[in-house]
Amino acid sequence: MAFPAGFEVPQDQGGPGKGNPVGGFGGNPQENQDEHKTAVQSSGKAPVILLHGNAAAADSTEFNLLPLKTMLIKAGYPEELIWAPNYLGTGTLDNDLLNPTPHTNNVNEVREFIDNVREYLDVEVVDIIAHSLGCTIAYAIFRGLNKQATPVVFDQPKKWGEVGTFVALAGAFHGFGPTARGEWQPNGEFIKGLRAETDGGGGETPFAKGKPQTPPPDTHNVTFYCGIARGDFVDNQHQDTGKLAGAINEVFKLGGHLGGHVQIKESQTVFDKFSPLLNSVPPVRPVAIVIDKDSGSFDSPLKVTLHVQPSDRSVNFVANRVTKEFSNGFIVTSSADKLEGHLDNGQTLTISPDGMWEVVFSTDGADDIKRTFWLGVEPVEVDIVTSNAVPFEGTLDVMATTTRGKLFHALKDDDMWIEGPVVTLTSDAAPRFIAIDSDGIASEIVSKAFKKAVIPNCVTATAVEHLVHQRIDTLGFLAFGQQFGFTTPFTLCSVNGRWVPQLTDR
Repeated sequence: MAFPAGFEVPQDQGGPGKGNPVGGFGGNPQENQDEHKTAVQSSGKAPVILLHGNAAAADSTEFNLLPLKTMLIKAGYPEELIWAPNYLGTGTLDNDLLNPTPHTNNVNEVREFIDNVREYLDVEVVDIIAHSLGCTIAYAIFRGLNKQATPVVFDQPKKWGEVGTFVALAGAFHGFGPTARGEWQPNGEFIKGLRAETDGGGGETPFAKGKPQTPPPDTHNVTFYCGIARGDFVDNQHQDTGKLAGAINEVFKLGGHLGGHVQIKESQTVFDKFSPLLNSVPPVRPVAIVIDKDSGSFDSPLKVTLHVQPSDRSVNFVANRVTKEFSNGFIVTSSADKLEGHLDNGQTLTISPDGMWEVVFSTDGADDIKRTFWLGVEPVEVDIVTSNAVPFEGTLDVMATTTRGKLFHALKDDDMWIEGPVVTLTSDAAPRFIAIDSDGIASEIVSKAFKKAVIPNCVTATAVEHLVHQRIDTLGFLAFGQQFGFTTPFTLCSVNGRWVPQLTDR
């Protein structure tokens, strides 16, 4: 067992490992909880919980999940984000032949493990990659399975909102063959109840894309992926039992019986199929700042109300009453008054006296929001009148106009400013313009991107000449010679490093 200090390890409540602490692996045992939280925040990835199958353990037996951990690390996942419980002790088969109940035996400790990982890492949502029995245990947790085996009851809190992407490899959502017993009966109460969700749009993939989102606080749609090992011992008992209607279902031919069952969790090809779907719901709630006033002209005093999501976040603000002037190629800003502090959700900032105010709102996890307010003064406006609808050839004069004041332009963020309403472009560029009046009242900086047309590099010559200058090889010489004639000039153009016939040539 290898878990970091401070992680609450659940007790195994049923099946072969009953009465012992859950084993497995998770996080980085050499780091504390704060270091784990930092790793989650800095990675920007949702933590991943791996759930093994029957007769398996996360870190031992041929059905272990260590290859999945290795592939995740190679894909850029820090160790702190990867967790896997052993819910069957050292990997003993949980399969009472008279009435197997491996789901109700183990649902509590797996559910508790997932909750404890979320709490330890301080995240609302995790991704789950499950194999074999782990697939249906995960689904039972999403549905809210009660530990009691008879009758089967799904009355515990549902967990759809706590998973972003669910990857099921070689699961058995439709049970096994007609002779199966206990929880594996295709028409038994457990298998039928497992897929009988009515919330979130219902069906076998509730809360999936195109359906209602999960309940707050982190409303989202769930991504469902099912990988089927065609011909393994699960699929042989009930073909396509690993599919869910509405999921991304993919079939892989990886070998029969146990071979394919092992390979589906170890194949790089399979991993490369589902890994782009991970992190569909990032671990950190997106932060949104909403200001109830756009930049513009207002009377003083001005009241600006802020809203932020999540609503428990605080937003910093810096407001400066400014004037601007052009000096030695730079736009110099001077501040006469300054306000700064922080606002909580729904609070209001009052700005006065008259003048041009630049206000920046900022908080961790969100882009800064900048507003310019002209209080009691007429705003200065700038418009770039040159069209950028089509790429230009040669050079292009880009012109701007202003309602008052002098115009200045610059080509890049670090360029010096130049006085004048026109800038000449010779390549791709996004020129910027600003206007300043005699009182130091300025416009906002206005920019527009322009693209220069790409002129192809074309050469007209005979097949022999093209061959000599290495624009074509011997095969190309024969092909183009037969197409155009060996002594008739034809045109080749360089496109992405390859010489191809000009479209107008026949």
